[in-house]
Amino acid sequence: MWLWIAGVWCSVAVLAAVLHHRLRSTGRRRELREFQLALARELQRHPGVELLGMLPRSLTCVLRVDGQETPVALSDVFRRSQAFAGTLGKMVDQLVAEIREVGLDRLLDHEWGYVATALLPQIKTEEWVQQQGRFGDGALVHRPLIDDLQIVYVIDDPHAMVFVCRAHLRQWRRSAEDVHRLAIANLNRRAGVLSQVATEGEPTLLQTGDGYDAARVLTLDHADGLLVAMPDRDVLWLARDEGQSIDALTTAAGAMARVAPHPISDRVYRLKGGRLEPISS
Repeated sequence: MWLWIAGVWCSVAVLAAVLHHRLRSTGRRRELREFQLALARELQRHPGVELLGMLPRSLTCVLRVDGQETPVALSDVFRRSQAFAGTLGKMVDQLVAEIREVGLDRLLDHEWGYVATALLPQIKTEEWVQQQGRFGDGALVHRPLIDDLQIVYVIDDPHAMVFVCRAHLRQWRRSAEDVHRLAIANLNRRAGVLSQVATEGEPTLLQTGDGYDAARVLTLDHADGLLVAMPDRDVLWLARDEGQSIDALTTAAGAMARVAPHPISDRVYRLKGGRLEPISS
């Protein structure tokens, strides 16, 4: 009898613990959602600042500040905003000011010897490049890839992804072609055996999340006959041309591009002669 009662109480205790954990988890998720919404509202007060999204499984957001994308840890801001009501606005003001101050200093810190191995390419839309501005020292260095797609260049800084602008070229006394050749060489070292995987016959979906998945198409200049899709900065889809349904691929690429955090193209391309050719369904 006593064993039965003890077993019942043990079960009740376990159920109570599970329920308590679920309630705490639900409450935590609600607090985080409310915090993110409040953060987005506060950031709207700052021209030139855009909240791009949150990194998965991390209380870290990605902000675009004056054209530069910067990951920002929010744990301290979240805790203080929960402990001291009404302070979020002032903390966001200070955060934006600090990011801008660091960004101005960072340009001077980027000596050519430091960035030589940190330069990497990214693919962006023509519209995105236009939005960053095309005049003055702050204009981004870029070159056409195909149609409305452009190649831009970033310094893969441990704390931010800094886009290369004209002021960098003047400081380094280098040309845009110098930057392009070095960025492609650096990416080739990262790309590994991507072309071998793609030519083995099985479709390949690359999603490393390092910010250069779509740009890895630039390393496939000797892999003719591949079909390619780049719906997002962090997605590269590759497959041999034989036996593929272009209609299905175009539909899938379009669907991914519509919900992509960093959309690039809803089209499917064919590699031919080391160049991308758009194909229609």
